[in-house]
Amino acid sequence: MGIKNDNTCSQATTKAGDNMVGKTNQSSPSPLCAPNQKTPSEKATPTSEQSENVGAIIARHKPLAWSILGLAFCRAGLIVGSYGGYRYSDEGVYSDGVMLVALAVLAVLWLLIAITKCRLSHRVVRSIAFASILIEAFSLIMTGMLEIAPPEIDAAASHFLASTLCTLGGLACMSYWLRRARDCAAITAIIYAFGALFVSELLIFASIFMSEGVSCFYAAALVLLQLPCMTLARKKPLACDIKTISSENDFFNFTKNTMTSKVFLATICVSIGVLACADGFLRGYPNGLPIAFRATTRFADLVLILAFCVAIIVFTCRQHHRVMTVGIFVTMEALACIALLCYSAWPDALDIGAIFTTNLNALLVGFSWYIILAFMSYGWRCPYYYAIAGWIVWLGCRGIARITLINVTAVSQNDLLMLAAVFTMIVISTQVAFVNFLNVRKFEAVPEEELTHQQKAVQTSPVVKALGLDDHHESLADVRQATMRHNAEEVGKQFLLSEREVEVLSLYALGWTQKRVAEELFISPGTAHAHIKRIYAKTGLHSRQEILDYMEKYTS
Repeated sequence: MGIKNDNTCSQATTKAGDNMVGKTNQSSPSPLCAPNQKTPSEKATPTSEQSENVGAIIARHKPLAWSILGLAFCRAGLIVGSYGGYRYSDEGVYSDGVMLVALAVLAVLWLLIAITKCRLSHRVVRSIAFASILIEAFSLIMTGMLEIAPPEIDAAASHFLASTLCTLGGLACMSYWLRRARDCAAITAIIYAFGALFVSELLIFASIFMSEGVSCFYAAALVLLQLPCMTLARKKPLACDIKTISSENDFFNFTKNTMTSKVFLATICVSIGVLACADGFLRGYPNGLPIAFRATTRFADLVLILAFCVAIIVFTCRQHHRVMTVGIFVTMEALACIALLCYSAWPDALDIGAIFTTNLNALLVGFSWYIILAFMSYGWRCPYYYAIAGWIVWLGCRGIARITLINVTAVSQNDLLMLAAVFTMIVISTQVAFVNFLNVRKFEAVPEEELTHQQKAVQTSPVVKALGLDDHHESLADVRQATMRHNAEEVGKQFLLSEREVEVLSLYALGWTQKRVAEELFISPGTAHAHIKRIYAKTGLHSRQEILDYMEKYTS
């Protein structure tokens, strides 16, 4: 697959981990393990998801609770600050207009990552996340102060700036939390994405009972709660460590070979982008103005999206294979059609149609998170590359459509043109998605090694390359470093090493000096030396060579 990035649990090394387990099953447990520490051969793994009920499957994902809460707090802060907590369908220019400005900034970063092919260290990633949280919280406090300011003060420019900062910070924080869940199984990704969506919707709904100024301060408090979530989440297993069996027909295992998986993900982005355009038009139907919710319709909106989240998680846990393929597309496109029908049937009560529009948008949120996780698993580039690309495709298309509706009179004042445009987008999205499903099945009938040159040319198209899903041929040094990282992680699991100790061990075992390790991880030489001493103490090993011998015997 060419997945050789800084992922801590890359798919490229999963097979190596499986081989390691097989080896230890044939040999006696390591005498270096602590008395109460299970060796890899003793670790229990589920034999069948079907033998467990939904509650048991969800309970196995409890270690991800802090990460799920962090993602939920991040989204809640962004929605309350830039979207008014969905008192309206959106905030017009202050939501999608701001989004386009924020995406323009992120597009520059995306190009920088694409050109340099950089790989961010854990220290840099945590620093970016910390700064993003502070920016998002500061912007929310700023927005709250503007809301309670005297009405005679013209604060439109300041409000726009605050919303832009909130959006930038929120998207960066979301990227961090999604990065923590990369390389996980399909069921884990669904529980992670739609669990966070469920919690965030409850938090957002609570804000409508507050004044707009108070709700911004409430959102700032939620955003700052990400800081303890970051600390607590780092002490728990990563999403890729959750033992589960993926459904054969979901995005992570929908296809039987790597090539069709990449094409599937690449073309699905087109369908999401077109559907996002329809969503942008629907949010301001018919004249571009935001649609105000009544208390009853806002509550109905909440109940419906919570029901969707629960249904998606439950059906996936019960092995309904097409939930996140055919099922999710049929649901989203049905919501778009129902919204249009309601707008036409009740033109004096547009908030009825807005219920289905807002639900469509919420499902696009969870679905986009899920697809970004899939890209992070199949691609070889930095996880932020895929997160930013996901925001540009989904939110960018929606923002362009929304701003077009606001500013182009020919569209906003012509109901028939509006209806025709939205239905056309729904049809295009449907055709792209389902033709894609059929093409995948057609390619699956041919073994990967027997694919024709024409088929392989299609599957390695410029779109696939632009999305970072092409094969990446790395140097021998890159492969060796990725392998050593995997071996260090396995040793860390056996001896309960901290995340930082695993980082130090992976570099130290490569033959790096303590000084070079310190420079790479941005720590002092004394701190690097202290980490190495603790590694020796925990493992019972006494030299670099003994570490390498142990890795070769028990992890390679």
